[in-house]
Order: sequence, then C-alpha cells, then structure tokens
Amino acid sequence: MPNTPNLAMPYLVASQAQKEVTHNDALNDLDCLAQMSVIDRTLNAPPSSPGEGDAYIVGSSPTGAWSGYADCVAAYYSGWRFKAPEAGWRAWVQNESKLLYFTGTGWSPLAVPCLDGTFVWNPGAIANGSGLTSSGVTVTGAALGDFVQVAAPYDLQGVIATAYVSEANTAAVRLQNQTGGSVTLASGTWRVRVTKA
Repeated sequence: MPNTPNLAMPYLVASQAQKEVTHNDALNDLDCLAQMSVIDRTLNAPPSSPGEGDAYIVGSSPTGAWSGYADCVAAYYSGWRFKAPEAGWRAWVQNESKLLYFTGTGWSPLAVPCLDGTFVWNPGAIANGSGLTSSGVTVTGAALGDFVQVAAPYDLQGVIATAYVSEANTAAVRLQNQTGGSVTLASGTWRVRVTKA
C-alpha cells in the first residue's frame, strides 16, 4: 500500500476494504507527529504501562518491542507504532524541557534564541575592593538558571562585570573593582544577553 512521501502515512486506495482502519492509522500518525512531544529520549525498553498516545524517542540500544528502532519515534495507540525520523523533524522532550531536532543521523538540542535587553546606567566611582549592582533589567522570558552575558559600552578599566537572572524576566549586572584603586565609570547603554538553559 502506498504511503505519503514525508510522514509515511498510508493512503486510501480504490476498492480497499475497511478504509477506516487505514484512515485511523494515518490520524494516529498525525496525532503523534504534529507538534511532536515525547516523554523521554533515552529509554531502550518500552514502558510497561504506556498511556494511549504516549510517545518516546527510542534510545540507542533498544530491546523488546522496540528492538531495531533506535532513534525512531515510538507512539502507543493500542500497540507500538514507529516512525523513522527525517532530517529536520523537531520534538519537545518533556522530561528534559528541551527542543530537539533530527540531524539526519541523530537527535540534537535545537539552538534556543537569545533574549536581549538594554539599559542606561551610570555606575560612577567604585572604590577598590567594592562592588555595585545595577537595578533590574527587563528581559522578557528570562528565568532563574539561564545564562547571562553582559556588554559594557566602554573600557571597564579592569573592573569585572558579571550578569545573572535575579528573578523571572529580570537580569542584573554586578561590577566588582579589584584593580587596586578607585575607578570611575561614565553613563552609557549596557546590553545583556540571556541564553535559555
């Protein structure tokens, strides 16, 4: 029976008996693959009590009912159904909270866009051995644990600048002067970039 070229869903054919079976199989494939969300991507053996519609990316050394389906998408619809991924397929992995894509040879994390924010700050004089923290910088989408970079608008004269997410949607910049003398920094537009963890 012929299948669709991209998702390999079965076509209905002329004079076919029980067309509803083929049609329902195609709907199950679509249910699994459209907006794909899988529970796990490292299991090698199928779970003992899967729920209807549960989906997984099969691990690298599959056993049991999954044997021979490494890296395939396994979905449970009154039994296991397998789909070999094509390059570019994307899947949300629920237990890792990560978006993956299939490279053609394996699943890799999808690069997450960076979130940028700017603010005007006039740090002024910072004595040796002391530090200063900016007020909160709004960066919509930032969350505790995300990575943050900071870019100063001028030479920091040896002052160390770090940045962090201080609360949801907010970053802060910390300056620390360990230069051996007082340093005065002027007003300027600072930039922060948050990368999702």
